[in-house]
Amino acid sequence: MMMGIVELLQEDDYADIRFLSHNSATASFFNLPGESLEGKTLSELSLDSCVIEDIVGYYQQCKDNQDCISFEYEQRTDFGCKWLLVTLNYLWLGDQDNPEFSYLIRDITERKKAEIKRLEAERRNRELQLIEPIFEVILAGYWDWNLQDNTEYLSPGFKKMFGYEDDELENHPDTWQDLILPEDLPGTLEAIHNHLNSPATVPFYREVRYRHKTGATVWIICSGQVIEWDELGNPSRIIGCHIDITNQKEAELSLRQINQELETFLENAPVLISRFDMEGRYLRVNPTFAQALNQKPLELLGQSFYDLLPDSVIRIFKQRLQRVTETLEPLQVEDELCINGVTKNFQTILFPVLENQAVAGFWGISEDITEQKQKALALQDSEQRYRTIIETTLEGVWLLNAEEITEFVNDRMAQMLGYTSSEMIGKPLTAFVAGDKKESIRQQIRNRRKGTGAQNIYRFCHKDNFDVWVIVSTTPLQDSQGNYQGCIGLLTDITNMIQIQDALRLSKLQLSSVLNSSLDGIMAFASIRDAKGEIVDFEYLIANPASCEMTGKTVEELVGKRLLEVMPGHQEDGLFDYYVQVVESGEPGTREFYYNHEGLNSWFENIAVKLGDGFAVTFRDITPIKNYQATLETTNQELQKRLQDLRERHSEMQTLSQISDFLQACLTVKEACQVVATFMTSLFADCSGGIFQMKDSSHRLENLAQWGEGLYSKLEFSHQDCWGLRRGRLHRMAEHHGELRCSHLSSIPEGATTYCLPMVAQGETLGLFYLMVPPNLELSSSKRQLAQTVAEQLGLAIANLNLRQTLRQQSIRDGLTGLYNRRHFEDTLEQEIERAKSNQTALSLVMLDVDHFKNFNDTYGHDAGDHVLQSISQCLKKHLRVCDIVCRYGGEELVVILPGRDLETARTIAERLRHEIVQLSLYYENQLLGQVSASFGVANFPEDGDSPLTLFQAADRALYQAKARGRNQVVLANPGFPPEAVKPDVE
Repeated sequence: MMMGIVELLQEDDYADIRFLSHNSATASFFNLPGESLEGKTLSELSLDSCVIEDIVGYYQQCKDNQDCISFEYEQRTDFGCKWLLVTLNYLWLGDQDNPEFSYLIRDITERKKAEIKRLEAERRNRELQLIEPIFEVILAGYWDWNLQDNTEYLSPGFKKMFGYEDDELENHPDTWQDLILPEDLPGTLEAIHNHLNSPATVPFYREVRYRHKTGATVWIICSGQVIEWDELGNPSRIIGCHIDITNQKEAELSLRQINQELETFLENAPVLISRFDMEGRYLRVNPTFAQALNQKPLELLGQSFYDLLPDSVIRIFKQRLQRVTETLEPLQVEDELCINGVTKNFQTILFPVLENQAVAGFWGISEDITEQKQKALALQDSEQRYRTIIETTLEGVWLLNAEEITEFVNDRMAQMLGYTSSEMIGKPLTAFVAGDKKESIRQQIRNRRKGTGAQNIYRFCHKDNFDVWVIVSTTPLQDSQGNYQGCIGLLTDITNMIQIQDALRLSKLQLSSVLNSSLDGIMAFASIRDAKGEIVDFEYLIANPASCEMTGKTVEELVGKRLLEVMPGHQEDGLFDYYVQVVESGEPGTREFYYNHEGLNSWFENIAVKLGDGFAVTFRDITPIKNYQATLETTNQELQKRLQDLRERHSEMQTLSQISDFLQACLTVKEACQVVATFMTSLFADCSGGIFQMKDSSHRLENLAQWGEGLYSKLEFSHQDCWGLRRGRLHRMAEHHGELRCSHLSSIPEGATTYCLPMVAQGETLGLFYLMVPPNLELSSSKRQLAQTVAEQLGLAIANLNLRQTLRQQSIRDGLTGLYNRRHFEDTLEQEIERAKSNQTALSLVMLDVDHFKNFNDTYGHDAGDHVLQSISQCLKKHLRVCDIVCRYGGEELVVILPGRDLETARTIAERLRHEIVQLSLYYENQLLGQVSASFGVANFPEDGDSPLTLFQAADRALYQAKARGRNQVVLANPGFPPEAVKPDVE
């Protein structure tokens, strides 16, 4: 909020506003933080001359009315346009006779923007009611871009196209620019730019990619058209639509990719690929096919394989093609062909090419398997040697050569150690045993070299780093000369047996230790089933000491007994069903529960797991933990609440400090009330209210400021209408509590609460601080105390302002008549003459003197004389304008300044005043004082005097003439009449 004092500068055709004092917000607004604006004018701050002219007009209006006015205007700054609400209050004429004003400026930009957006939204909504249904039918998204303020409406269909609801995306051009893929954005912006430059010749139509909410890519056809232009002919509005073509694009890209992949495959495939028509003519061959025939691909195109193959092969080939044509299914065959004198084996697949559901040709894919055939024959004898071993045993088979390297393992052997056969072949035996067993294995192999077999138990290392125990039977392999060639071993996995034996030994030791030393209760149960196989109860098998202590039972009372007989509360609390589910599903369960049966009153946590046809449960008493958690939660809530209260109190203290600072800078009561009202929305959120001032001696209150959505109170009412004012303390009213309702309240919302707080200072009631709290909201005691503090602070501020105003009035008013005094007259006359010079307007001065005033004092006393002066003063004020200035110059001499009145008009006014004075019937202490009259002298600026002194002297001479001519008359100034020509009576 900007506050300060300025003065209006006017000289001939020049007018401007100059700062006298200001707050820091004013300097910040003009981008001069920390600097002073004192002495600077609006022109020096680079404001537009038209704006200055409009602002000066408002200041002149405020000066003429001498009252508070408000106006709005738009100000362009480095940070954009701002709308400001200015409140002006005329103060007085300064030392240089320039009018001085106080200003209070609020930033209402957001409110203005909201109003503009609302109007724009209403217009667009009318358009959308016609357009959007059409786009919804054709599954398109609609957009409307306002280029002037860079705002854009995006239809719900547009947002839904990318997976968003209407409220998830902002209606702004940045929204679609953020969604579009970065590589597509520059081209799209360029296309829009080209269309905007030539909308009649360059259409905006483009395929672009957007990013869906899920991360997928959405292909869009985007088109638009300019439909509005500004005053200069520049495009100001463009509308358009988006159509989703993702499916078409994906199909197109997929087809293109498939074709590309097929082309790459044909060109690089190591197999022979060809396509030929029904007549056997080659339509397409790959390089591998042509190379197999020692020709180039282009040389084969158009030739028929009937010309390249022998008749015996052609006859068989025709039969195959006939079969494919009839069945429309692929056919796989093997052939042995002689090509260029070399016999080769080929494996071929033939399949038809269909066009309009008829065979139009064939594809042939052939692979040269000659080398594979030869290798198969060579390996056939070797494989036979091992096949007998592999097929006759389910054990692991391991073959080592003379260097202890693995030559062969069967699948069972590889699976036993977690490897594949290929991973083990080529590695030494010691690579698969633990480090401490390597030397033992080597010794056993050396024994095999001596030609002896053996059976041993070994510990191998699994690929996943766990032990595999096996029984190994080894037999050495020797050639015909008896030389050692390696050995072969049969391995049986006995890991499970070893582990079970170890586990059984260990479990017997551990189970007893765990059960007896565990602080948790441990129990095991066996299921008891009926004839249908359904579980009807459980039998205790095991119960450790901790479980007996927690349940208050002995081992003898539990083991061998049924669960529901010993502790029937399990059925009632659903624990029995929970245990049945664990047994039937096999899934373990964890549960916290409160048990209050069989003398127990505790919280428990248990873990149940299936054990055979039953279950085992581990549980512990967590009652102390639960109690601690509840206590901790309550304590945390209290701490959070107290911390929040402290934060609110600190914020309120800061706001009260700000209010105090602003109140000290306020110049009028109304301005002080408006300042306080500005801060109330932050102190009392969601509340409304107002500030009322007590009128002088009328016991009526009028509203000076208000805040919130509704006041729900009369703007002017008697102090008798408010219980708070009548009682002199806070009055709370809530209808649902049956409390007394103040008469000044209107129809408040149901459930609302009102607070009336009198503003009192130095024992005097100055006004009312009124607060309305909406339904479902209640003020805390601290908030009510805050409201009381605000009322007291504002009451003191109003008392200080009233005292300041009273002192100022006493300094310029005559104590007897209430008219302005001589000092004020002299200052005002000088100012009015300067104003008349600047504006070239008329100005007249009237002086009057009460006739025979000395007689009243001598005859009736000075009190009666004072009564005469008071009556004449009231008569003058009654029959003159507000802008006319009436002053007591001294004794019985009075003077009237008439701004804007020429000499003839001033004479008429003086005659009317003279007549009204004569008509007065004055009584003092029930005694008629007799007829009163006055003499008048009238002078006009600048004819009778062009300065305050000469104009006053001219009017004074005219007054003397009126007295010399017999009194009770009006005489116009005569510049040529010398002062000494007339000597009035001593009276």
